[in-house]
Amino acid sequence: MGALLKAYGRLFVRSWCPGYGGTLKGVSPRRWLVMALFWPLFVLLQAINGAGLMLDYLLFPDFRRVRVREPLFVVGVPRSGTTFLHRLLAGDRERFTTTALWELIFAPSITQRFFWRGVGRLDALVGAPLSRLFFRLERWVLGGLDDVHQTGLRDPEEDYLALLPVLGCFLLVLAVPDPALWRLTYADRDLPAAEKRRLMAAYRRFVQRHLYFHGEHRTFLSKNPSFTPFMATLADAFPDARFIGCLRSPSAAVPSQVNSILIGARLFDGRDTTAYWREGFLAMLEYYYRHLLEVVNQLPEQRQALSVMETLASAPGETVQGFYQRFGWQPDTQFCERLQEQDRKAKQYRSGHHYSSDELGISPHELVDVFGWVYERFGYPLPNTDEKPL
Repeated sequence: MGALLKAYGRLFVRSWCPGYGGTLKGVSPRRWLVMALFWPLFVLLQAINGAGLMLDYLLFPDFRRVRVREPLFVVGVPRSGTTFLHRLLAGDRERFTTTALWELIFAPSITQRFFWRGVGRLDALVGAPLSRLFFRLERWVLGGLDDVHQTGLRDPEEDYLALLPVLGCFLLVLAVPDPALWRLTYADRDLPAAEKRRLMAAYRRFVQRHLYFHGEHRTFLSKNPSFTPFMATLADAFPDARFIGCLRSPSAAVPSQVNSILIGARLFDGRDTTAYWREGFLAMLEYYYRHLLEVVNQLPEQRQALSVMETLASAPGETVQGFYQRFGWQPDTQFCERLQEQDRKAKQYRSGHHYSSDELGISPHELVDVFGWVYERFGYPLPNTDEKPL
């Protein structure tokens, strides 16, 4: 606990004037304003959630006996269809249970989930005024993110957020561009063994709590591109886990991911930090491609599969059924009908993500230099090196 509090203190101090690896000097008024709002809210939320987690040991101690059987991890390169695949799989409600955004932010504990379930039932008895207000607030807060990552508080979301309290969530790097958080993007390679065990113990407790509340007979479904560098660690921590790794052409995935992180970065800092994020994410994404394929090749066939975005987008139902066959699962009739409907809609699918090519400064030459081996291995068309930067 002492080490964790010390780490919190270090991040707090660095968050006000991070310097971005020496690429920027001075202070950002916007960052100071955002940090003045961010830290009180973040600490308050963590304190409330921490109290709920502690109460679980008193009120629901049996959650520690829950067995986590054959979880499925959807990992891969960001912007490669992980969200689309996750929500397709989550449609099999008889087999899978997965986390919703509201649980991750406001109710990581069993205690909080039962509390909010009770509030919801009382609200329904009086005409659901709180639910209607809640929905309006949700659209006001999250609606602006729809072009980047369409989501709602009740939608399936990345349970990587569950590691926020133990500083194991890379998304914190937006608030605090710190080397300690960047190290999470190379976790299997760079994190000490003791740190991996600490994070996996916290994550296992989270999964046990989820299954205790939603039914331990169900299969836990996780979607986290940020778990890609944790694949070997997860495979050791959950020896019967299965993995689906998602890939996409670097020409689409890389600029799209850099743009999405820049949108988040602009919320925290008024200066131009493009060069910092561009350099960091190019190196990170190249590692993601390599590490994903390396770990997949090391796992037995019955524990792994690859999902190529271009194939998934054109034939989602057929792709998912292929995964079921590989893992020895039998989809029920209702889920099969949903998959068939997805195949009918596949030709209408369009990404909602838009980015300005000129702002990113990722040249076609650079994409070929860094990711040329990906283009070659998967037969992706090379970017036109005679064009201006992507």
